[in-house]
Amino acid sequence: MLSMNTNEIIIDKDSSSIQISNKITAIQRKSYNYMLKIAKNEFKKNPEKQVFTVTADELLVFFGIGEQNYSRLKNELEVLNRTQIRYNILKKNRKSKISGAFTLISEFEYERGVISYSFPHKIRNMILNPKMFGKINLVVIKSLRSRYSIALYELAEDYLNAQIPKMTIEKFRDLMGLEEGQYYKFSMFKKYVIDVAVNEINDRENINFTITYELEKIGQKITHIKFIVHKKENTEQTGEKQKNFYRWKNLIVKKYKEQPLCNNLTELKYLKWTLFFIDKNGFLGKDVEDNRTILEKEEAFKLWEFLFENPKKLEIVPLTQLDILRKDFRGKKIEQITTTALGGRVATILEFKEFKEENERFFIEIEQEDGNRFWTQKSFGFEEILGMGFLE
Repeated sequence: MLSMNTNEIIIDKDSSSIQISNKITAIQRKSYNYMLKIAKNEFKKNPEKQVFTVTADELLVFFGIGEQNYSRLKNELEVLNRTQIRYNILKKNRKSKISGAFTLISEFEYERGVISYSFPHKIRNMILNPKMFGKINLVVIKSLRSRYSIALYELAEDYLNAQIPKMTIEKFRDLMGLEEGQYYKFSMFKKYVIDVAVNEINDRENINFTITYELEKIGQKITHIKFIVHKKENTEQTGEKQKNFYRWKNLIVKKYKEQPLCNNLTELKYLKWTLFFIDKNGFLGKDVEDNRTILEKEEAFKLWEFLFENPKKLEIVPLTQLDILRKDFRGKKIEQITTTALGGRVATILEFKEFKEENERFFIEIEQEDGNRFWTQKSFGFEEILGMGFLE
């Protein structure tokens, strides 16, 4: 029997068998997950094993459905053995060659309180040794009452480090195992399926995420649903992290007050030469080509957080010659004078748009007055560009 004295009993459940047409009851899905966990443990010891066993008492006690409900459990397993389930509905496992429908267990025998069972031959290796899976906590499954909650919880775990794809309402109904015509009004479907599942998951303290959702319409009809998973943070760890953050920030403000702080924060979409500083009042500011401003509260907090997580960025990085050209000369204009064959003079205004460097020589992207852009064929030294006559 699996240990009850724990908050976690994790099963690596194949993604294709998570994304099923959920035409089974909560007890059936709970029982299947437990039986799958037992089988996977045995499979690790003996990969050739075909038939697995579990006692009825284990299932009844673990899921709290009454120690004397043997006949009910037997009936649930009989239905589970007969019910055809479609796999891999969302196609997360695109390499899976499985198609059609299968029963979750191919056969079972119930004798004197012991259940012997096996899995369909075509999917046996896939479900017992999955390559793509979600980490499902059986203790959480035990605590959920609605079959819709269980199905949505497993789906969220399957995409925990990614995003649950947006899906049509029809596809989500399929994942929930609804029959045609069941909850045919969207208001009923939302109240008795979507909100029941989302609310039950969000109410559970032993689930490390919450779920919200967005609906999309075409005209007046709701056609798609998108679920968003939000990971919870450990409250104690979060509180300690906040204390460390503000302690660190106060030290930095004291050390760098009325001094430059850093530049080169291109990760936050700032130009490399944007210089950040602390003013005399301890506020964070930025200097862009001698234009000094104090950051708005939201922008400053975002930057402080980034620096806290990346303390090595607290430095002034010297600008390279290429940086200087981009900083000081991009957008500058020069007047080019050419003489025609008849001795006339033609003045053309050229604007520098970009620079690129090759072996310490520079090429210039130029835009003429007519809008035509081209890279110069000639390379220039840094001093040559400094000596060009720019228009004010």
